[in-house]
Amino acid sequence: MGSTSYLVTTVAEISFPLIHTRFGWCLPIIFLWLLLACLTSCNRENIYLVYDDGKHLYISEVDNPNPTLLLPNIYGISPDASPNGQLLSFISDGSSDRLIGTWNIHSNLEWHKHPEFGQFIFNPTPLNRSTHLFSALRSGHLDIYSSGQKNNITNFRSMDFQPSVSPNGYRLAFTSNRISNTDIYTNERPLSDRQAIENIQEWNITERGIIYNTYRDHNIDIFTSNIDGTNPLRLTFARALDHQPDWSHDGEWIVFSSLRHSNSEIFIIRKDGNKLKRLTNNQYNDEDPSWSPDGNLIAFISDRSGSKNIYTMKPDGTKQIPISDTLSDLHSPTWIKCNPGIFGKVSKTCP
Repeated sequence: MGSTSYLVTTVAEISFPLIHTRFGWCLPIIFLWLLLACLTSCNRENIYLVYDDGKHLYISEVDNPNPTLLLPNIYGISPDASPNGQLLSFISDGSSDRLIGTWNIHSNLEWHKHPEFGQFIFNPTPLNRSTHLFSALRSGHLDIYSSGQKNNITNFRSMDFQPSVSPNGYRLAFTSNRISNTDIYTNERPLSDRQAIENIQEWNITERGIIYNTYRDHNIDIFTSNIDGTNPLRLTFARALDHQPDWSHDGEWIVFSSLRHSNSEIFIIRKDGNKLKRLTNNQYNDEDPSWSPDGNLIAFISDRSGSKNIYTMKPDGTKQIPISDTLSDLHSPTWIKCNPGIFGKVSKTCP
C-alpha cells in the first residue's frame, strides 16, 4: 500500500509540471487573442438603414436585412442622418405640437419643442451634436430654421425646404421655388383646361411637408448656400420638380429626385452644378435618395414592386438591389453608423 501511494504521488508531482511546460506558452497567446477580439468589438461600427412606414421608425442592416423597431411605442417619421451617420433627427407628434427627436453616438435620445410653429415643422436634419435644422411654415412661407440660432436661415418669401448639410458643415443644400413662374403645363392637360388649371391650388401641406401640384410649373429647383443662407447658388434649371437633395460623403456631389421625365427618377450633380447624371431610368417612381456614410451606396425608395420599398445602388446607378419586400409603403431611408456593442450592451452606441 505504501509503494502504491508513493507511485501516485510521484506521478501527480511529475504530471502538473509537464502540463504547465507543454501548454503554458499558449496562455499568453490566448489572452492576447481575447483582448484583441474585445478591442475590435468595442471599436466596430456597422452601417444601418433607418426608415419609417408612416408610423414608426425601423432599423436594418443592408447585407442581412432584418428590420426591427428603432423606438418601440414612439411615433416617428422623416428620419435624416448626418453625412457621417453619427447624428440622426426625426419628427414625432406630441399632443398638440410636433417634436423633433435627435440622437448621436455620444448621448441618448433628446426631444426638442418649437411651439411657435405648432404642427407645421418638417424635414429636420442634424447640423452638429447640439443643433439641428428644419423647415417650418410661418406667414404663408416655408423657411429653413436653426435650433441653435432660434431664427430663420432663409428668408426669401418663398418655399425653402428639405435642408441637407454638407459633410464639413459649411454648406447647405435645399429645395426652393424662389425662381418661380406660374406657367401652365400644356403637355399634361389640353389647353381647353387652362382656366381649370389656373384655379388649382398651387401647393398642399402634408405631414411630410409641401406637395406641389404637378399641373403648374414652379421650377422647383435645388440650391446650395452657406450654412447661414448667404451666397445661394442654383444648381438645377429644368422646368420640373427637382427636390430631396442629399450630399455625398465627400461633399462633392448631391443626389436628388426629379420629375423632369414625367415620373420620379434619381440624378446626381456636382456641387458646382456641373456633370448632371441620371441614375435610374424606368417607368416607375424612384425617390428619396440617401448617400451612405462610406460613399459606396445610395439608398432610395421605389414603387417598382407595386408598393414603396427600399433599394440600394452604386453611385453610378448600377447594381440596383431591393432591401425590403413589404406591402406597406416605406419612406425616408437614411444611414446611421454605430456600434451594436458586445452582447448588445458593452460599448454599444446604437440607439
